[in-house]
Amino acid sequence: MASGLLASEQLMEFSSIVDTALTQQRELLHAPDKRKSDKPMRSFSVREVSTALRIKYNSLRQYLNTLPDMPQGTLEAGNRKFFTSEEINQILSVLYREGKIDDNRFPRRLEGDSQARLVVYNLKGGVSKTSLSVNLAQFLALRGYRILAVDLDPQASFSDMFDVQADLDRLPSIYDVLRYADPETGEGPIPITQAIHPTYVPNIDLVPGSMSMTEFEYETSASFRGGADGTPFHRRIADALEAVDDAYDLVIFDTPPHMSFAVIAAVFAATGMLIPLSAGMLDVVSLAKFLELAAGTMQVVEQHQDKRYDFIRFCLTRYSASDPAQLQLSSFLRSHLGGAMLRHDFVSSTAIADAGNTMNPLLELDPSSFHRKTYDRIFESLQGIADEVDAEIMRAWGRTPVAREES
Repeated sequence: MASGLLASEQLMEFSSIVDTALTQQRELLHAPDKRKSDKPMRSFSVREVSTALRIKYNSLRQYLNTLPDMPQGTLEAGNRKFFTSEEINQILSVLYREGKIDDNRFPRRLEGDSQARLVVYNLKGGVSKTSLSVNLAQFLALRGYRILAVDLDPQASFSDMFDVQADLDRLPSIYDVLRYADPETGEGPIPITQAIHPTYVPNIDLVPGSMSMTEFEYETSASFRGGADGTPFHRRIADALEAVDDAYDLVIFDTPPHMSFAVIAAVFAATGMLIPLSAGMLDVVSLAKFLELAAGTMQVVEQHQDKRYDFIRFCLTRYSASDPAQLQLSSFLRSHLGGAMLRHDFVSSTAIADAGNTMNPLLELDPSSFHRKTYDRIFESLQGIADEVDAEIMRAWGRTPVAREES
C-alpha cells in the first residue's frame, strides 16, 4: 500500500478530517453561537399561531385580547406581535380551559388515552425518512403534543438535527437503555429517564442515537446462544417506555434503513406506522419486498404476543407533481393502496434542501428568506401530513378529528 497505512488507519484518518471540517462548518453556520442549541427557536406571528392551533385568525386575535392569562407576546418590526413556542403552549392551555377548543382539537392525552407511538419505517435509504420524522415532530410539537423522539439509527442524523450528539458529548443514548447486562462487570441497561435529553424545541425530548447501537445487534445475537437477562429483545423498547408513559402524548421512532433487532423492537412497541416512499418505480418494487419482510418479521414476534396497529399509512416523499412519471406513479399507488396513502405528499422543495444544508427543520427557517410561494408550498405539504397523522392519533383516542378552520 502506497501510503503505508493499514485500511483501518486510512479510514480513521478520513473520518477525523471530515469530523473536523464539519465542526468548523457548524461554528460558521451558528456564529456567534458555538452550537445551534445555544439560541432559542424562532418566534411565530399571530397568523402562524392560528395555523398551528387550527383556530381562525380573527378569532385568535380576539381571544388574545379578551381572555385572561393570555401571554402578551413581543412586538417586532411593523408593530406585529410574535409568540415563542412556550407562549403558544400557554395559549393552547387557556383556549382549552376557556372552552374555545374542545377535546377533539386538544392534542393532549386525556384520562384513559394510551400513549401514541409512531414508527417511521422503511428499509430503503434515500426516502427522506429522517427529514420527514424531524419536520413532523416539530409541526406536532408546535400544536401542543408532548413528544419523545427515539433515534435508533447509529448514524444519529435525527439527533444531529436537534444538536444532541451522544458520541461527541459522551451522553447516554438509546444503546444504554437497551443494552444487555455484562456478565463480567455486572454493568447493565439504565432507565430511559437517564437517557432523555431536552431539546431547544419546547415539547420535544430526545433519546439520541449513537454508534454504540451496533453493539446491541451483537449482544442480541449472543443472547440467543448464551442466554441473557430476562427481557426478550423485541420487548426492550416497549418495557423501557413504561417508565415515561404518563409524560408524553406521542413517541416517534426514527429508524435506520436496514433491518435490525432494534428496528423490530420499535415496530413491536409502536401503535402506528408511517412508511415514507420516494416516487420512483424502483422504490415501489423495493416496497413490495420490504412489506413482505416486515410481515414475516412480525409473524415471528406474534408467536409470542399478538400485535395490532391503530393505523399504517404511506407517504410519498421527494414528490414533484410536475414530473409526469411521478404523477403517473402517484396515481398507480393511490389506485391500489387507496386510503392507506396520505392525501398530502412530502413535496420536493428547495426550501427543504436548504434546510438540510443548514441542519434546520422547516419551522426554524425565516419564511422571508425564501420566495413566498416556495415556502408556502412545502409548509402546506408538511402541515397537511401533520394534520393527517394528528387525525389518526385522535381516532385512536376515540375522538372525532375536526377539519382545519379557514381564516
